[in-house]
Amino acid sequence: MDNFFIRVLMMKQHTIEVDEIIMNYLKKKADPFVDTPNTVLHKLLFGNNKIHKEPSPLIYNSFKSIPKALSQILEVIEEVVKNEFSRPEATTIVANRNDTALQTIMDKYCRQLGKTAIEVDMLLSEPKLEGFRTILTKKFSNHIDVITTFFDDLNKGEENMNQQKNYYHRPVEEIPKKESDRKKRDTALESALKNALGEQLKDKFGSFTMERQSRLIFNDSRMLCKFSSFHDDQSKWFWGVRKAFWQNWELNDYLALIMENKDRGGYSFIILDSDEAKKLFNTCSESDGEKKINMRIYAGDNVIRFQNWKEFDIETRSKSLYGIPKD
Repeated sequence: MDNFFIRVLMMKQHTIEVDEIIMNYLKKKADPFVDTPNTVLHKLLFGNNKIHKEPSPLIYNSFKSIPKALSQILEVIEEVVKNEFSRPEATTIVANRNDTALQTIMDKYCRQLGKTAIEVDMLLSEPKLEGFRTILTKKFSNHIDVITTFFDDLNKGEENMNQQKNYYHRPVEEIPKKESDRKKRDTALESALKNALGEQLKDKFGSFTMERQSRLIFNDSRMLCKFSSFHDDQSKWFWGVRKAFWQNWELNDYLALIMENKDRGGYSFIILDSDEAKKLFNTCSESDGEKKINMRIYAGDNVIRFQNWKEFDIETRSKSLYGIPKD
């Protein structure tokens, strides 16, 4: 029986060797989209769910001497911006990491800053977070250098991540395209498409707000929106879903796959409910924590199918997207 390695994070990093029987047993004991081999072993060995949390790298590793209030506010900001969690999700993560109550963390960024939760959400939605930087600089004037370094590093990291996203789509075996043929990501168009989708779905889901240019937040549900242009060379569309999303998928989460039509004459979309999205994630390949969703036109019968879930009826489920602003 073949052996392979899994990495288990405890107080230090260690590598252990397990066979297929052990790994299958761990999978049976795991909660989908929640557990890792490490968390399952914690539960089996220690009989509880309290797992050591990996610290927030920018805060714990660099700014250990700053006030706890400032540290925890920066932690929440980092989880929202860097890992794309919602504010409530980020608050939960930071509370667990610091072994404290949710309300204690909320008190730091609401009452102590004189802001409501809605006002904090608005500050977190700003592209460069300049409003948050200004507020924290005034509130913690003795730690301006720390605050400046944090926001500069955070914005720099997000810019690098956005640049990398422009190129992750191209398969290794694909012949490089000429520069004139390479499509550049149009973030303004993507934002317009996602807002148009939200408007089109109002009758079914209600009013919405846009969160971090990725997710539509309706009254009782959330919809992760991903866009793909059509790629002639392989007659396909493809999307990437980061681990921060698919590993924390909830019952009220939907996945919207927006696509450029083959004739370039418009756009369409497919909506998957929570269970369908989880099934799709389970079938897709994973690279660097990102799930790769591939959809192509198959030459044999000219039918569009997901590469790893061919039973899904794309033709029936695909809808036209309206209300796109003209250039």
